[in-house]
Amino acid sequence: MFDKLKRKVKNLKDSGGDTENLPNVGASGELSKREIYRNRYNFGVNFGSLFVQESYIYHSLFSEGGGNEHDAIAALVAKSSTEDVAKKLQEHYASYVTDQDWQWLQNDAGVTAIRLPIGYWHVDNGRFVTSDMKFQDLKSVYEAAQPWDAVHRIVQKAAEHNIGVLIDIHGVPGGANSDDHSGESNGGQVKFFSTREFVSSVVDDMVPFIVQDICQTNENVIGLQVINEAAFSDSAKHEKKFYSKVIDAVRSVDDNLPVVISDGWWPSQWAEWLEGNNLTNSVVIDSHVYRCFSDSDKSKTAGQITEELPQSVNLANDKADYVVGEFSCVLDGQTWDKTKESREECVRKYGQTQTQVFQDKASWGWFFWTFKFQEGDGGEWGFQPMISSGALPRRPREDPVIDDSKIQNIIDGHIGYWKDKGGEKFQHWRFEEGLQTALADIRAFNSFDHSRVGRTHFFKSLRKSQHVADKGNGEYVWEWEQGYDQGLAAFNKYL
Repeated sequence: MFDKLKRKVKNLKDSGGDTENLPNVGASGELSKREIYRNRYNFGVNFGSLFVQESYIYHSLFSEGGGNEHDAIAALVAKSSTEDVAKKLQEHYASYVTDQDWQWLQNDAGVTAIRLPIGYWHVDNGRFVTSDMKFQDLKSVYEAAQPWDAVHRIVQKAAEHNIGVLIDIHGVPGGANSDDHSGESNGGQVKFFSTREFVSSVVDDMVPFIVQDICQTNENVIGLQVINEAAFSDSAKHEKKFYSKVIDAVRSVDDNLPVVISDGWWPSQWAEWLEGNNLTNSVVIDSHVYRCFSDSDKSKTAGQITEELPQSVNLANDKADYVVGEFSCVLDGQTWDKTKESREECVRKYGQTQTQVFQDKASWGWFFWTFKFQEGDGGEWGFQPMISSGALPRRPREDPVIDDSKIQNIIDGHIGYWKDKGGEKFQHWRFEEGLQTALADIRAFNSFDHSRVGRTHFFKSLRKSQHVADKGNGEYVWEWEQGYDQGLAAFNKYL
């Protein structure tokens, strides 16, 4: 028995796979509900301005001015009192999403998960805010407002509707970018990554607490995003140090929990870094897709932008798993000035094309920005109007059509292709086993609310390592890989 185990370990190492960082996930066809939550393909939406406030989404908390949450809340406190402002925050947390909203999300839109942006000042009701952090002067406000209790209530309510939650640390001390949605102003500077005390607080204190307190205790928490929209950096020296530390911090508590990092507006850089550091099985890269901000996109028509999406959404999905954590159906006014076709039809085609492209390139799915607005429906920024207009698809609730004849055609096609290319020496049984493994995974995911397999780069690595451990390594393991890929390609699509 001992010799057999040694041989399996040797085979795994010889396969070149990242076996050390493969979480202990159930066998093909035998997945827990928690495992499906964490790994399925997502039709999702952001709960923007529930916790991290943005004035263009919810303006009432900005009544005394301020361009970001810190300055707005500080202005309110100066005008009234800590107690009054804490009460206003509590009322906002409680009223943002109603029971009717949850029912609509589950039954009409069919969302699989929400992305929940939070700030460091919300974690455990401000417990981790220290004297050198911007929100120190407002710590008592958040102690009284109890946002972390509200986070728990949101997660629990989502679970009642079979909806997952991606916890997104949207605002870190010092800012991962210089924008107001980080929650604080730092004079246009990005201070987080280069400030040792800030990094240490997040890595050593906040992240382990979040994983233990909310991720492990709720099966519907699908992952932890450790940074949002990191500013572009050519060398990304400090970012890489932070990611290395924070990924280890998460894995030391829960090595099955997906860790989500920002692509820093350079998606391939992080796929290569993950691959080079054997981290692709632990991490998902978040890439945001907006085509309304750059001068290049403003110079194009809606049709041109839509046609270019398959090329412009350039994610290295052969190396890593990606999620589109934010996107919208918004195009700039200059684009509309150049567009002659119906705006409604162009928006519908633009939104539909985006989600189709994401399905091919972002294996963990997508999260629209954003769910709702205090006034109006948000138009092309609004999830509900985009669902209602058909610009975004409602998630289909259908079983995958897996018939024996199509399966046999795939197998015959593979054998036939290699027949005159030395195929008689191959191990076609590996191809068939890879195909059948994919089908078992598809059926297992479908059993929970018609979900589909996501994080396919990770799942392929996982199942390949199990195949090699069971059947041994060899020069024809690539046939297993092709079988698994073709099974997903043929039967795992939503649209």
